[in-house]
Amino acid sequence: MNTPAETPDLAEPNDPLGPVLEVLVVEDDRPTRMLLERMIRARGHKVVGCDSAEAARELLAKSFFPLIVLDIQLPGMSGLGLSRLLRAHPGGRHYYILAGTGNNRPEDLKEILEAGADDYIAKPYHPGLLDVRLAVAEAAVKDIAERRRLENDLAFLAEHDPLTKLYNRRRLPTAVGDAVAAARDGRPGALLYIDLDNFKVVNDTLGHDAGDRLLLTVADILRHAVRQDDVLVRFGGDEFVIILPDCAVPDALHIGEKLRANIDNLIFSEGGRSFRIGASIGVSPIDGTKEPPDVIGVADAACYAAKSGGRNRVELHQESGGALEALVADSNWSARIKDAMDVGTLNIYFQPVVSLAARSVYFHEVLLRLADREGSDPVHPAAFMSSVRRSGLAARLDRFVIARAVESLCSEPSACLSINISGSSFAGGDFTEFVGATLDRCGVPPERIIFELTEDEVIANLRNAKAVMSDLRQRGFRFALDDFGAGTSSLNYLKILPIDMIKVDGSFVRHLDTDPFSQAVVRAVRTLASALQIPVVAEYVETETVYDLLAEMGVDHMQGYLAGVPRTTLYGDHELFLPTNA
Repeated sequence: MNTPAETPDLAEPNDPLGPVLEVLVVEDDRPTRMLLERMIRARGHKVVGCDSAEAARELLAKSFFPLIVLDIQLPGMSGLGLSRLLRAHPGGRHYYILAGTGNNRPEDLKEILEAGADDYIAKPYHPGLLDVRLAVAEAAVKDIAERRRLENDLAFLAEHDPLTKLYNRRRLPTAVGDAVAAARDGRPGALLYIDLDNFKVVNDTLGHDAGDRLLLTVADILRHAVRQDDVLVRFGGDEFVIILPDCAVPDALHIGEKLRANIDNLIFSEGGRSFRIGASIGVSPIDGTKEPPDVIGVADAACYAAKSGGRNRVELHQESGGALEALVADSNWSARIKDAMDVGTLNIYFQPVVSLAARSVYFHEVLLRLADREGSDPVHPAAFMSSVRRSGLAARLDRFVIARAVESLCSEPSACLSINISGSSFAGGDFTEFVGATLDRCGVPPERIIFELTEDEVIANLRNAKAVMSDLRQRGFRFALDDFGAGTSSLNYLKILPIDMIKVDGSFVRHLDTDPFSQAVVRAVRTLASALQIPVVAEYVETETVYDLLAEMGVDHMQGYLAGVPRTTLYGDHELFLPTNA
């Protein structure tokens, strides 16, 4: 094993990789090296030659060579030693190594491959055979570059919001943790929690496309207002968080007020109509006395207080007294949800998930809505789920939804349902028994139930989640990984959890027809799912153009307003609103 001192310095790969490759030839015999260089140039590539492993290391530290043609017998460090050294480096997987050898004994060839070479060719080189080996190497280099591009896209996706390209909420714990640690070393900071006012009016009036353009405009305002070391995060739909390290509270309030004024001055015009929004901003000091989740929580509460106090204002979190405590006392979502479950004002809706090939309902997702007290539109779970989780009510709510969903299957013998569950249900010791008993009472087989879960929900109870899921899966239940691609570890969970289906996060689907990055992500997910032999569902399909793209990519199923909106009864195939030209 190489020690850290032996690890070579390597130049970063060039992306994107063009048709002309930079090829490094390491050969101490000059006539042989000239032959190799001439043949590689004849194939349209650029060549740099050297006569030792030591010289090759110097060149590799300065430039990236995706293809290395390497003589095994070199003066000083051998070619085998250089190959091992390169493969030991984290970036060593980006090279294709073609080894030249005068030995053809099986044990020698085995040693060459074990040292990290991708292929070998016997010396003296036969031009025809060498040409074939180079053609194979070129194709392999393209595959390596494509894999590297997908890895880079997924790495970016893990920490960034696909719409605004800002950090996503997965970056938040680390950034706040760093700021808390700095505060404990005597460098306090602050956190701003920003919630846009009246964004829903724009989104509902002009549509999601206009809403997204507005979010991009706001993101630019925030991006130009923060300092170089500040961390800007898109936390949710119209919510943003800014971590301000080394920032005193008065300065944080000044920054927050400046942001509020800039957003307040924004006039958003679309389709002949103009809208003004605002921003309610909560400020939480980072003084080292609170852990990261508490810092975020109090900033969220301060933002809520700003909204309650009239909106379009900046509110500093106070430890006690004032409007904030009154707000927390008055906004008892937990009690309201409990009451709704008891009196029947918490209702389930169904939205079809449609097979693109068969153009028929594959299953229905069960969605939750709370009847509004004033009789207006039902309340979306986004308004109360955070409070439900914090209050410890999530597991009870899961059971309520499961019981209602299973009851609906009694009168629909051919329907299948997917049900979202929280991580809290995995913590209880009798969840499996509850689910089994509920189905037994109604005579519903487990094959008609798909449980949907997100990375956020399983991460806190991973060990329990894996055990419970394995038990339920053996009984016939299926599992879908929802919002795939929105978190950092979705790929890892596919490996360790019994997942039967992937649901691509809607942020990559909604603008699939105009966003090349989203197209690359969906294609990558489709390729991955195909290798795992599990189907893919694309969420938030709203246009025929996106539908056609998904069909072209080979995505199995889709869900969204194009097929059907959530409603209180199940859809039949004849009720689907699918494109007539599909």
